[in-house]
Amino acid sequence: MSGGPTLPATRKLTALALWTTLDGDDVKNFSGTATYTLNFSRPTEPAAAWQLDLGNVADSARIKLNGHEIAGLIQAPWRVAIPAAQLNGQNELEIIVTNLAANRIADLDRRGVNWKKFYNVNLPARLRENTGPDKLFSAAHWTPRKSGLLGPVTLTPLRLLQP
Repeated sequence: MSGGPTLPATRKLTALALWTTLDGDDVKNFSGTATYTLNFSRPTEPAAAWQLDLGNVADSARIKLNGHEIAGLIQAPWRVAIPAAQLNGQNELEIIVTNLAANRIADLDRRGVNWKKFYNVNLPARLRENTGPDKLFSAAHWTPRKSGLLGPVTLTPLRLLQP
């Protein structure tokens, strides 16, 4: 993991979960990057390629297979085709998820940290509910934005159509 305000401890999950649903304020305030890793055997079914579908991602994902980056995804659909030749007998899949800075900004505002350092500009709130005591923008009351990989992650065979 990388990001802030503090780096949450590494966790071993038995099921996919958004990191903002885990216990502790450190994951709810965290804005940055986390890596989900899975080791799996090559499927026995013959296929020309495989479609990797990440399901639900918040907010962007990079995909590595056996140490090689194969895709960067910034919006749904969270899918990529993997040629069968790229799969080994044993494989390591890494899904590197990065969230937006909203959770970090909310944490800074809750703690009263002056992060708005703009030259000769006030930062008024566009929405009334985002107005702080100084009548400027504040995210102090925001709930944590969903962050991480929720899935389901699937690997589906792709076959060439015969004319």
